[in-house]
Amino acid sequence: METPNKGDSRWGSLFKNDLQGMLLPILLITIIGSVNIFSATYISSIYENTGLLGYFSKHIGFLFLSMAIGVILYRYDYRQLQKPHMLQRIMIATLIGMVLVLVAGSVINGARRWIVIGPVSIQPSEFAKLAAIIWTSAKLSTMRKWGKSRYNSPLTNLQGYVSERVGYMLPMLVWPIIFAVLTILQPDMGTTVLIFGFSFILIYLAGFDGRFFGGAFAVAGVIGFIAARMSPYRWERIQSWFDPWPHAQDMGYQTVQGLLAVGSGGILGEGFMQGTSKYFYLPEAHTDFVFSIVIEELGFVGASLILALLFFLILRIILVGIRARDPFNSMMAIGIGGMLLTQTFINIGGISGLIPSTGVTFPFLSQGGNSLWVLSIAVALVLNIDASEKRALATQEAPSYEKPQKIQSYY
Repeated sequence: METPNKGDSRWGSLFKNDLQGMLLPILLITIIGSVNIFSATYISSIYENTGLLGYFSKHIGFLFLSMAIGVILYRYDYRQLQKPHMLQRIMIATLIGMVLVLVAGSVINGARRWIVIGPVSIQPSEFAKLAAIIWTSAKLSTMRKWGKSRYNSPLTNLQGYVSERVGYMLPMLVWPIIFAVLTILQPDMGTTVLIFGFSFILIYLAGFDGRFFGGAFAVAGVIGFIAARMSPYRWERIQSWFDPWPHAQDMGYQTVQGLLAVGSGGILGEGFMQGTSKYFYLPEAHTDFVFSIVIEELGFVGASLILALLFFLILRIILVGIRARDPFNSMMAIGIGGMLLTQTFINIGGISGLIPSTGVTFPFLSQGGNSLWVLSIAVALVLNIDASEKRALATQEAPSYEKPQKIQSYY
């Protein structure tokens, strides 16, 4: 049996197990987030004549449903996800949802991302993020590891160099690419990056060619710039991102209002329910820009507390992946942790003006049933993986597994 290292014993003095270490930060963030959503939406609820608790009661309903989904998935045999027939069912179901949203989806704020069924809106691209990680993790666990290459330099044989590497990656990226293409058609650039980007990063973490990885990202950046330049809508978004103030009444309005909310928060904030941005100044104050309201009302101190809790949770999730001896378990946990980390940075980058606003929600803080459902599934899978690894370790039934070189270097 493995001997716990010093890091494990230090965390063990705070929490009895990983279940407590992950659920406590989630509980605290969701409590803060729920209170903040009430503060951000009660004015809109009164104006729309849905009652003082209009958005808040809907959010609480989403939370309870997310908890039920998490409990069910925690008891589910997640190893079924590796089986080819189950993988295909998940991918096809996700594909059907992605196609349906383009054919019959509702257009909200200029994007066709939702399938509205009565009072519930389904956003298939949210589920595609997790489906892409499941697919790539399953393929990485069964395919041969990247080893000695026949073509080590693009200077000697460019076609062979590229085709060899693309041929290796393609089986692992085929579904993420399909989902990413369907998502960009909605359009939804932020979710597209999450769907494709982290599946690609997982392949690199499993030991793929670092030079090709870096070059591919550079090429993707150039292609992204060309695509943005060719689209008047995207190019206007880029221009308003570089300097939102001249566009404060049109394309840069949301960014400017978000920056004003952040700037007015100061160290301790203006106080709970004392912020003014929610008075119809800041659009999507309870979803994409919810963290702006947090900073405005709770200040730098409150925002830092939330980020500390979230990064602690992400660290625990990634550690589950690093400690895992099974390759599928390792890739899944690291992929989910990376997804949460990337989603957080994209959201914060959007409200602070570091990157264009893309509509990506803040994990566990933003209102949105689809986001909460996907997050609950993801965390339940990680907890399930951790419990399975510990049971296997106790009975010495887990297969021996040499961690990929890049993952091992972080351990």
